[in-house]
Amino acid sequence: MSTGISLPKPEEVGAFYDAANDLIAQFQGGSMHYGFWDGPEDDSTFEQASNRLSDILIDRLGPGPGDRVLDVGCGVGTPGVRLATRTGAELVGISISARDVELANARAQQEGCADRARFEHANALEMPFEDDSFDQVLALESIVHMPDRVQVLKEIARVLRPGGSLALTDFVERTPASPDLSKPSLLKRLQGSVVDKVQKAALAKVIESWHTAPLVRAADYTSFASAAGLDVVEVIDISQNTKYTAHRFYGAVYEYAKHNEVPPEIKKILRAGPGEKRLHWLIEDDPAVGVILAVLRRPSDG
Repeated sequence: MSTGISLPKPEEVGAFYDAANDLIAQFQGGSMHYGFWDGPEDDSTFEQASNRLSDILIDRLGPGPGDRVLDVGCGVGTPGVRLATRTGAELVGISISARDVELANARAQQEGCADRARFEHANALEMPFEDDSFDQVLALESIVHMPDRVQVLKEIARVLRPGGSLALTDFVERTPASPDLSKPSLLKRLQGSVVDKVQKAALAKVIESWHTAPLVRAADYTSFASAAGLDVVEVIDISQNTKYTAHRFYGAVYEYAKHNEVPPEIKKILRAGPGEKRLHWLIEDDPAVGVILAVLRRPSDG
């Protein structure tokens, strides 16, 4: 499917987060990923909701003392440090952003776990690790920045020990890619086509502003995993729990930008965003763009 969206380049992703990660983390509860809310009545803070999502993935992996875990796309280190302190496992995090790595190592030092949580500057498409180096792999919203999901899954499979698991989150397209052609009215079909094109153009700007790859669908993970030599344990849609993230993030940053100077990268995000008057669209009952949680496993030898 042609999207018209250029693929993210690792050096551009790194430069983006070097410039914007402090502010993004500030408005995402100290993390660089979505939050998980139980529903519209859940009044959890962003920090509580983002920690909840981290814990859901950590619990899927189930690491413990003696395990070695890789955090692909570690952000500012919050989930990785949380994993190390909660489980006693050794954590190695990587990011294409040098600023991420600096902040993540500082966090590990502050939390008193720098002896078992360290962070390195590295490209996830060409990781500087030996084969079979890790018992588990965590990838919270990092695969969305990869120009080739299969390539990074192959690289993860290479460094993952036989029987080891990967837990990740990814952005997905949830609505039909084209209008419902079963509608009898030609006018309705044409109107649907126009709306679809407008929505796709707007979405392309958002994707470009965040340096993310074109959206995939949840069903794609069957072929992605197969191509990488991994087995699918589960793929679940958590969009109804994560959809409050963008609403809270954009609302807070729009307000902040009224009174403070923000870097060009954040300005671009805001220009591509929904606008303050349309924030309610982000918590619609059936969001067009959502989030999946996937757990994949490298088969055991023999």
